[in-house]
Amino acid sequence: MRHLTGIPCPTCGMTRSFMAIAQGNLFQALAENLFGPLLFASFVIVAVHITLELLTKRQITAFYCHLVKQRKLQILGLFAVFTYYLLRLYNLSQTGEMYFYFINSPLGKLIF
Repeated sequence: MRHLTGIPCPTCGMTRSFMAIAQGNLFQALAENLFGPLLFASFVIVAVHITLELLTKRQITAFYCHLVKQRKLQILGLFAVFTYYLLRLYNLSQTGEMYFYFINSPLGKLIF
């Protein structure tokens, strides 16, 4: 999305955030994308959970299994991600970066 329009997507910076976590730099990970460390921790928890289920050959029901199924928490999480995204877009628009990225993108070049 960013390559074509110059506008970053909601998950822009997630890969850089994961790379910063892998290098042990939590502050850089949070700077790249606020939800990067949270998603990374979720992946680790899921990997451990699945590994334990495979080793014990039985289904394990943990408290987070019920949490992820609750519609209110799903909506709250989606709201948090899009609020963060809109704040990032607002910040980019205030610094002029979004305009610069847009006019230099393929879509911006096509329009201008």
